[in-house]
Amino acid sequence: MTSYILTSFVLLIRVGCNEKDQWCPVFGRGERLHLLFVGGQLRQARMLRVSPEASTDCCWLDQASSWELPDLQEGKIQAISDSDGVNYPWYGNTTETCTIVGPTKRDSKFIISMNDNFYPSVTWAVPVSESNVAKLTNIYRDQSFTTWLVATNTSTNDMIILQTLHWRMQLSIEVNPNRPLGQRARLREPIAQDQPKILSKNEPIPPSALVKPNANDAQVLMWRPKYGQPLVVIPPKHR
Repeated sequence: MTSYILTSFVLLIRVGCNEKDQWCPVFGRGERLHLLFVGGQLRQARMLRVSPEASTDCCWLDQASSWELPDLQEGKIQAISDSDGVNYPWYGNTTETCTIVGPTKRDSKFIISMNDNFYPSVTWAVPVSESNVAKLTNIYRDQSFTTWLVATNTSTNDMIILQTLHWRMQLSIEVNPNRPLGQRARLREPIAQDQPKILSKNEPIPPSALVKPNANDAQVLMWRPKYGQPLVVIPPKHR
């Protein structure tokens, strides 16, 4: 298991500061400011490819199962939330958030962070087959994310974007199902992941990233055979 941790933000904010200070909106006495991470998943592709003969020298594009986000693929929405599904639209509600009561008399230091973990579960066999024979030959995953750090006035619900980050997760594994367990998989490029990038200019948050469903509830597991029509193996939780 690999854990990817986004950069912790250290923010110096004076609640009730001057309007010309771009880091801080003006708040009245006793009002609250929330600092939160918003996660919007822009692109997703997760493929599990198998070959009928289960040989590694065969073309590995024969047929595949894949987790898909139909509304994204069809262009119906620009982004989908990667929220935990509980604290919409925020990524979480522990280290990802901070509440500030103002105005404050001096600059204050606040640290918030988010931690995203990948827990992929893969079947050796064809997902639409009653056979348990291992035929998995490749695993491919490519996900791109935009994450926003925002401040929200809890009295007015006004939202101000403070930082925008881009990051990407790519994974490619070659599998030989004929080898013994523990010797089947080989990691291919990229071996090392790119680090998250803080953009010099903030991007707006697409409206679809602020509402339900989140990615986990909207995804569909598809089986795409070499011949014949694609099949829905696991339908979306949210319809």
